[in-house]
Amino acid sequence: MTTDILTPSQTGNHQPEPASDTPKPPLRQRLFGAGGLTFPAWAYLVFFFVIPLALVVWYSFGYKPDQFTTYATDRLSLDNYGEAFGADYRSTFTNTLQIAIVGVVLTLLIGIPFAYWLAVKSNPRRRPLYLALIIVPFFTNFLVRTIGWQITLAPSGWLSSAMQSAGFGELGILYTRAAVQIGVVYNYLPLMIFPLYVAMDRAGLSLREASRDLGANRWTTFFRITLPLAAPGIASGVLLVFIPLMGDYVTPSVLGGAKGTMAGQMIAAQFETAQNWALGSAMTVSLMLVVLICVVIAGVVVRAVVTLLDRRVFNVPEVDTAGEKPGPLAPLTMKPMRTQRDWYTFAIKAWAVIVYLFLFLPIAVIVVYSFNTGRLLQQFESFGFTAYSDAVTNDTIVRSVQVSLEVGVLSALLATVLGGFAGIGIGISRRPRWWSIGLLGLLTVTLVTPDIADAVAFLPWYVTLGVDGGLSPFNNGLFRLVISHAVVSMVVVTFIVRARVASLDPALEEAAADLYAPPLERLRHVILPAAMPGIIAGMLLAFTFSLDDVVISTFVQQPGYTPWPVYVFSNVRVALRPEVAAMSTLMLALTLAVLAISAVILRRSGEDSSSMVKMLG
Repeated sequence: MTTDILTPSQTGNHQPEPASDTPKPPLRQRLFGAGGLTFPAWAYLVFFFVIPLALVVWYSFGYKPDQFTTYATDRLSLDNYGEAFGADYRSTFTNTLQIAIVGVVLTLLIGIPFAYWLAVKSNPRRRPLYLALIIVPFFTNFLVRTIGWQITLAPSGWLSSAMQSAGFGELGILYTRAAVQIGVVYNYLPLMIFPLYVAMDRAGLSLREASRDLGANRWTTFFRITLPLAAPGIASGVLLVFIPLMGDYVTPSVLGGAKGTMAGQMIAAQFETAQNWALGSAMTVSLMLVVLICVVIAGVVVRAVVTLLDRRVFNVPEVDTAGEKPGPLAPLTMKPMRTQRDWYTFAIKAWAVIVYLFLFLPIAVIVVYSFNTGRLLQQFESFGFTAYSDAVTNDTIVRSVQVSLEVGVLSALLATVLGGFAGIGIGISRRPRWWSIGLLGLLTVTLVTPDIADAVAFLPWYVTLGVDGGLSPFNNGLFRLVISHAVVSMVVVTFIVRARVASLDPALEEAAADLYAPPLERLRHVILPAAMPGIIAGMLLAFTFSLDDVVISTFVQQPGYTPWPVYVFSNVRVALRPEVAAMSTLMLALTLAVLAISAVILRRSGEDSSSMVKMLG
């Protein structure tokens, strides 16, 4: 006897079941999923970046009611913007824009041949060393490097003495616009070289070899292949140099005079000296608008240039040869093979040497002058170690260094936690989501906002929370410095960790999920160990960035919590003593040690300094 079992579809009595909504994953899975990991970074940036900037915009519509009040917003108007762009301050904005444009052009002209040599002509085995020699000046203290140029360009400095000995007269370039121009070109040159190198390195050797095989010479290959393919790197370099240069506050303060005043100094004077926060806020917003307009114009120009290159360089018309008999081949002419040391190779190598000397000159000056036994730093008397003994026994100097180290460690830890989770969340998200796109946009805006704008945004916000709101931690100098430095450092950590996680094989996490590992276990046992080199490298870089900060620290510091760069900056216009150079040399050694540790970590993970440059570029 056989029993037939009829399926519901065979009986015709099947009723379709109503579609049920997909249940939401548990709260724990959502918290440790890709989106949940980015929430702390979102909250931190909104509270400590978006709201302070919005507060600056609000203050810009107010006014200064009396001598002892910084602002009032009971009567709103656009008068501050009219005054900011008035005759008294318009020349400063114009001077800033001119210095920025000239600085971008000069860094581009210097950086293109150097990056070409670095990416194309240098020895691949020695290339990580060459890249490290660019990274070291970039991470050396910004203010210390600028002081090195102040010593070099001073009328009583070594260069002026050498020129007078040679019969050229005294060097009178310090405290002029030319000195500021030299300083900004030097300080921002690595920011132009990094993206140029990355773009030229990605252009690939095969395209250049194909161009040479088709008969193109070096110049044709460079202008028709290498340079057009480096257009994204050129655009990135222009933005990375132009935006922070427009808000530069340190370089014109150290090297400039009345002719070298820039917008950053003008804004700082309204907050520190004039105590007119309303006008200073209007100047800050005006500066950001000018930068935004210039960026939009630059984007339109770059797009037009790329379109022109695409039409004239890459769009090669095909020749219709149907029905024609091929003619005889052109006679083959053998050209003598170029020797390895021709004029072209010699010139580009010589240029690379000049650039390296230019980058290390002020650092070497600071190190040499740290052994000066005289009373003033700029006047070298004799060689000795007196400055080092005086530096380590000076309580004020030691305390400022201690504050910098404390702030550097704490802000690096905070930035690593926030940026590490955010970078992991964005990196493991294989599809664009609103929270990842929005956070990347917010991080980019934070990165490209001039430091002077961040500084003037933090100060009123902390006063509002600490004084008006009664939140005592915001009146503490250490707390202010840590959370302020973490805002900028977190961006660096996020991008580094994101690049590391995005390069991982997705099959690793998928295999863990197939083995029923929950999101928290996948994060602990799969993603975190693989991302650890990037996390540690980001933490060390955040530490060095904190040690280098001057502008933000100048605004948010409180009595008793003066970091080392602020102490040096406050003594620039008085009289710098050799103890400053001595302690700066010791801090330089600490920075080099941190970079060396970062290099060891990257090497153990199978990477080198090229990886760090590509993440920075």
